[in-house]
Amino acid sequence: MKILTIVGPTAVGKTDIAVAIGARVSGEIISADSRQIYRHLTIGTAKPTLKQQRKVRFHLIDFVEPGEDYSCGQFARDAEQRIENIQDRNRTPIVCGGTGLYIKALFHPLDELPKSNRKTKEHLQAMIDKHGLGYLYDKLQRVDPTWAKRITPQDKQRIMRGLEVYKITGKPLSRLIGKKEKVARFLPYYIGLNLPRKMLYDKINRRFDNMIEQGLVGEVDSLLAHGFDPRSNALRTIGYKEIVEHLQGALTLDKAIDKAKRRTRNFAKRQITWFNNIPGLTWHNPDDPVLVDSIIRRSGI
Repeated sequence: MKILTIVGPTAVGKTDIAVAIGARVSGEIISADSRQIYRHLTIGTAKPTLKQQRKVRFHLIDFVEPGEDYSCGQFARDAEQRIENIQDRNRTPIVCGGTGLYIKALFHPLDELPKSNRKTKEHLQAMIDKHGLGYLYDKLQRVDPTWAKRITPQDKQRIMRGLEVYKITGKPLSRLIGKKEKVARFLPYYIGLNLPRKMLYDKINRRFDNMIEQGLVGEVDSLLAHGFDPRSNALRTIGYKEIVEHLQGALTLDKAIDKAKRRTRNFAKRQITWFNNIPGLTWHNPDDPVLVDSIIRRSGI
């Protein structure tokens, strides 16, 4: 049986639909979200609420420290183990998330890339400390322009990974991940969720306003007070990066909020483009009152 996989842009309502389905089919949800993996980052990552977690068990959230790295390959291995375990207990695995690279690594696996090299990473970090992240991004554009186009100039982890792979192998990462795929252990049954652009953007804006009301500024302030590096991958993600800039005096709160909303809207646009390239994916409106019944019936779970 294929694995029900719910994807779509941020804030569209993927978790709500996954929980509604999971509660009906003895399901457990494997989160495919590269920000919800981090401990202590709760409000700004829109993690499942305690109420949702009481209804359905979630996997691969809250298990990586903000200063640690976690690769797509690691996600794929962890997700495969969770899927197998869930099926062994005669329950239904549901993959849900918007991180396209995680989804790709799980269902369209590639040959193993070289393992991370500590000395190379330390050298790259020293270059960031001296010249800034933009310097490394410019370097990446020269050695692997294809990979550079796929990521943003703020994506420190993937910029470093692209340069690290090039340093180790002498080949662009984009060329290596374009090689013939291995056979996946599991196959997906894709369901894409989306809304008309204005409705989605309004939802994104309202959600960030709610995050501020729920205490996002305090959450970020607490992370910094506990010594977490503002340059870490976790704190450079959308929403956290802007609040860090506000707390450091670089932005007023209003400007930080506006910037975070704009970056989130742009991110949603990129997610839609990514998932549009998946063969066989069908888009659905999450507000459709019969959607849950329809997905259960059509997927056969």
